[in-house]
Amino acid sequence: MKLKNFAFFPPLDEPKHHSKRDFIERMKVDFPQIDILAFNNETEVLEKIEIVEAGYDWIEPKAIQKAQKLKWLANPDSGGFVNESAKDGWFYQQLIEHPVLVTNPRGIYSDFIGQHVMAYILTLSNRLPDYIEAQRNRLWHPEARRHKALHLRESKVMIVGAGGIGQEVARLCKGFNAHVLGVDPKFKSLENFDQILYPSELKKSVGEIDILVATVMHTPETHNLFNIDIFKKMKQTSIFINIGRGKTTVLDDLIYAIETNLISGAGLDVYEEEPLPKNHKLWTTRGVIMTPHVALMDSDQEITNRRYQIIKMNIERYNRGEELHNLVNKNKWY
Repeated sequence: MKLKNFAFFPPLDEPKHHSKRDFIERMKVDFPQIDILAFNNETEVLEKIEIVEAGYDWIEPKAIQKAQKLKWLANPDSGGFVNESAKDGWFYQQLIEHPVLVTNPRGIYSDFIGQHVMAYILTLSNRLPDYIEAQRNRLWHPEARRHKALHLRESKVMIVGAGGIGQEVARLCKGFNAHVLGVDPKFKSLENFDQILYPSELKKSVGEIDILVATVMHTPETHNLFNIDIFKKMKQTSIFINIGRGKTTVLDDLIYAIETNLISGAGLDVYEEEPLPKNHKLWTTRGVIMTPHVALMDSDQEITNRRYQIIKMNIERYNRGEELHNLVNKNKWY
């Protein structure tokens, strides 16, 4: 069955990576036979949702109940927002129960974010934050590092979340001859991973590793996953990196772990609350590299095009009656 219409749900004015208005113009050229709908607000959605067959972005529960013809919904992100209970959000219960298929753009960020992770790993393993602090104080101090350096060829790197980003980080770490472990429920083996562990094996294995890289999405299973119980089991020289979602990590526990020498430091691009409050203790915690959710910096045009190409590919697949690319398990949110 050919797709008759495709809707863009509000807000239409999105960040650069999403560019809904640009997508609308491109889609009109690529698919002139499809009626492109652009809704400015939720009132318009509720008025027209009954005719919509496919759409882009989130729709509210009131709308999904009226969406009798909706067959496919494209999530602009690989994850989705989650409320404080970690039990609801993008994938609310009515959406999960609705027969609509959901896709996402996973795989489009891997090279950019992989590079960002490696910047953390190389900077922290060589203890450069300690030397930068000495530099600021104009101290020639060869022994400024508080912990011994980690040489990647002798190190174990654990990547929690072995999807596209995790696989790219593993490939880059293998270039330094590191031993790479993955933690993921979907895979038993992958290229560039020496071993894949099931999530239930995380706690008993985390004491063996030198660098823990979190790439996982925020779901009910990963909410506050990285907490004091994990940090207590890690080596004193180990490093924690979070490039996935902020609400997977309890920042107060992380700060405590670093200050009490349970672990040596951390690299973070995502946080429980964004922007991070100015009075948050993390700003002044030694051994921490913080970036303000910018792992995709200066990639706007490329990421926007990759995101659109997945939408285009899936429209073509839909029209041919083929399985959509990047289908999501709605119950698991990814």
